[in-house]
Amino acid sequence: MNALGGDTYVFAEIDGKYGVYTLKELFEQHKQGHKIKVPTLLNERGEKGWVEVENVVSFKKQPLKRITLAISRVFVEVFQNTIIPAYSNHLFLGKEEQINPKLKRVNELKNIQDPRYNNTLLLATYIPLNIPDGDQKDYDYGFALGFFLSEGNLKYRKRKNTKRSLAKLNGFARKKGMTLEEYLNYMTNIQQVVLSVGQSDFERGYIQILQKHFKFSKPSKKKHANAYSLCSTDLSFFHLIKDYTEGNDSHTKRLKNEAFNQSMKFLEGIFDGFTRGDGHYNKNSDWIQVEITTNYLLYYDLIFIARVLGYDIHVNNGRFRKSPLSNNYYYNLRLSVSKRWHRHVALGLVREHIKKIEDAGEREAFNLVVKPLYPENDKRSVFNHLFFTAYGFLVSDAVKVLDRSVLKTSLPVLVSG
Repeated sequence: MNALGGDTYVFAEIDGKYGVYTLKELFEQHKQGHKIKVPTLLNERGEKGWVEVENVVSFKKQPLKRITLAISRVFVEVFQNTIIPAYSNHLFLGKEEQINPKLKRVNELKNIQDPRYNNTLLLATYIPLNIPDGDQKDYDYGFALGFFLSEGNLKYRKRKNTKRSLAKLNGFARKKGMTLEEYLNYMTNIQQVVLSVGQSDFERGYIQILQKHFKFSKPSKKKHANAYSLCSTDLSFFHLIKDYTEGNDSHTKRLKNEAFNQSMKFLEGIFDGFTRGDGHYNKNSDWIQVEITTNYLLYYDLIFIARVLGYDIHVNNGRFRKSPLSNNYYYNLRLSVSKRWHRHVALGLVREHIKKIEDAGEREAFNLVVKPLYPENDKRSVFNHLFFTAYGFLVSDAVKVLDRSVLKTSLPVLVSG
């Protein structure tokens, strides 16, 4: 049985739109008749594409194992009999035309105290999206959105409209060729956007990117040094925020899936805007350290944007911090991202040793059944049974259970034409 925890996040395409979903959510979407695709490994040349899901299988509650990798610290929770593509001697020896994964069950993976001698799993370096490249304006808008997610809050209107104010608004609506209802929706219930910024944000040019496209009031200095409030009542900024984000505070803000369907420059801008606000960026090494409040949804959004952009992700241990204002402790999530891969990459894959395998308790478990790409008598049919899960792990689907003779030997080396 191949099963993963229902809370496993995967990148999927539903009815032609990309988004981030848990396996449990995909199970519900499939029951409702939606067309689902996931990114898969298509052939021995490492090409990746989107293949339709035939079924989403529920296994109810199952005892799961958590596999954590040694360098990136990314993890996946799977049933002990789940099949994993593991280390191959032929994949990373400079022969980049070859893919030769060995398939092993989780309970057969080597796991001792020294990770150097443990089995190695495969990670995909990026997730392919069929979206435009975009331009500088897309990047700037994405940057503004990411900076808001990091440093912004919304203030909402409290007063109800009177007959007199509605009459005035109705006049504005007619000038724009709208009904009053359409104009009220266009106006939104947002009163203003408030950004908390520092002197360095001005010096590094971050605020100038926002001011290129949106109107802001003069900065208002806060009591403690080098801190400012920057406010905007620009409707264009309101609509950018409403169209692509949801949530009301740092614990609930996250991206809507629509953000993943714009352009690569837009996603790059979101990532840069957020990490310039809630991160430390080392320009010389292209290394970013991010620390955010306990908001796992936004945390996963950042991980998936980084994966789409082809960045190398390292999940750090969270830590408790003490608030200088209230003296209360709060927990922060931490993430390190390198814009360049420093490990050897072949065919869009890297290998990484297992750090540890541990019990994760009983969880609802699911898996995807991906439509076969090749006939079963074709040597490439092994690629019918691999798909990407959270963070780029390659895991077998639930189409069939390979027999013991196949599991004990490596698959044939496949050479590209």
